[in-house]
Amino acid sequence: MLQKRLLIMTIKLDKSIKFDISYPVVIVGGGAAGLTAALAARDEGIEVLVLERDSEPRGTTSMSQGNIAGAGTKSQKINGIEDSGDIFAKDIINLTKGETDHSLAKFYANESGKTIDWLVEKHRIPLELDLDWGAKLGHSKPRIHCTPSKTGIELMTLLTNACSSSGVDILTNAHVTELYKDENNAVIGLKYKRPDGSSENVGCNSLIIATSGFGANKEMIKKFIPDMSDAIYHGHEGNDGAGINWGIELGAATKDMSSFQGLGALSEPSRILIHYNTILRGGIIINTEGKRFTDESKDISGMGRKVSSQPNGFVWFVFDEEIHKFSKKYEEHKDAIESGAIKKAKNLEDLSKITKISITNLKQTFSDIMKIQAGTFKDPFGRVYDPNLFLKGPPWYTTKCVGALFHTQGGLVINEHAEVIKNDGSKLPNLYAAGGTARSISGPSDWGYIPAAGLFTATTQGRIAGKNAGVKNKYK
Repeated sequence: MLQKRLLIMTIKLDKSIKFDISYPVVIVGGGAAGLTAALAARDEGIEVLVLERDSEPRGTTSMSQGNIAGAGTKSQKINGIEDSGDIFAKDIINLTKGETDHSLAKFYANESGKTIDWLVEKHRIPLELDLDWGAKLGHSKPRIHCTPSKTGIELMTLLTNACSSSGVDILTNAHVTELYKDENNAVIGLKYKRPDGSSENVGCNSLIIATSGFGANKEMIKKFIPDMSDAIYHGHEGNDGAGINWGIELGAATKDMSSFQGLGALSEPSRILIHYNTILRGGIIINTEGKRFTDESKDISGMGRKVSSQPNGFVWFVFDEEIHKFSKKYEEHKDAIESGAIKKAKNLEDLSKITKISITNLKQTFSDIMKIQAGTFKDPFGRVYDPNLFLKGPPWYTTKCVGALFHTQGGLVINEHAEVIKNDGSKLPNLYAAGGTARSISGPSDWGYIPAAGLFTATTQGRIAGKNAGVKNKYK
């Protein structure tokens, strides 16, 4: 049982508060980070409650492709890939230009493979290395893992089922609105509200905040990422920064609040994410003048800003029949076809009619591409083309895309135990953070985001937070 202590709500003083129920570990947020934390806490034999504001656990993870980066996994070894956490950490540090916490990058990179293997072996989440991604976009080794359907929805379903099998209590339609702390700044409970207006108070010995980032909070975007304040937001509406603000109110430090994952591949007007392998396998991106404007094979997150800054604020993805057929393995590609977002052009004249781009400009751009592939012309943006993946069309396939903000990467500062750290360097007594609520390893901007970093940090931080909260409560 929880001991009686002076109760201070994070907003007002209330000494009369009583808890309707108490758990050793309570987790706020039922996304990948929260559910992974719950599994880890249960592995320690600890009772745990997950509070999720929506009617079912989905969150940002369900809107993603469900990719998790991990180094040194058994799946990599089966596929003959020699990788390690140290190599992964070096990739992260290089991509962020050194502007990340090196020790945490190394620690989480070294824990990433363990997390994937643990999910596979202990909780039967069928994650396997996806060789289609290869060693690209900052990864020096193939290390992106996914479930069979390659979707975030499937990953969330599998995690939810694993929690059910492990005896995790998940309460949905439970919107946490208030935290309670004692005189030592330890969180001792919280209040959640139901859709019908009723509410309950839950006590806890340890609290894990996994409420994701603040992409849906326009005021926070204006404050921390002002140049994205007018950008399209393509993330979960529940990412309102509540968990980060709770931490700040408790004295927690924050870092890299200007960091985010951008998208430059959001089809318009269907708003379906186009799989980036349509580009990595040889496709190109052109603006409304029919011109390329960057090396499309680099800086996948930074493409959000680049696309948005083009004339008229949108671009066209163009790829050939072979890429189109290959991409049908992806659910989002099939959805884009069904929605009519992907259009077929028999030739450049047809492509000109679809895109309303000057045929003269299109002919020049495609002539340049063929010369680059033939080795008679140097790509002005430095793109290196795989000779096995040259554009071969016509016919051509094209889709109109816009830039967007998907997920913020800054948040509460945590240590290697996923404990939340205060501004003075000390730690809060019993507060943990994971996923979008916690600072990621992506550095201060969008260009430091390495593919699959969101779920890599969410699951790894979640496992570590749940394990440490579980161990701490095991001996109480």
